[in-house]
Amino acid sequence: MSKRKNDFDEFMKEVEKESTEAGQAEAFAAYGDHFRLALEVIQLRKDQGWTQQQMAKASGVQQSEISRIERGQANPTYRTLTALAHAAKMTVGFVSSSPKRRRTSTHRQSAST
Repeated sequence: MSKRKNDFDEFMKEVEKESTEAGQAEAFAAYGDHFRLALEVIQLRKDQGWTQQQMAKASGVQQSEISRIERGQANPTYRTLTALAHAAKMTVGFVSSSPKRRRTSTHRQSAST
């Protein structure tokens, strides 16, 4: 996954630069967070060795919804993200960073901690 992550990071740097130059930095922040979430869900699923269908069975989230999330075409609820994480014995956490730019990220932790 590291090559895919590096490719994604490079792509996001290019989009951020173009967005900032066009005066759309706030729009980029929302865009970036949205697609980071999609990438994290893909990674969570692949770490488990699951297909989308297997993840759906383990989590109770419909496969079509998982597909939309992974394509960046869905805005999943906290309940949906929690169901996906718990299926993999993980938890979901949200962190707000600097006041300049608010950012949400998923933290992978064992559900037993």
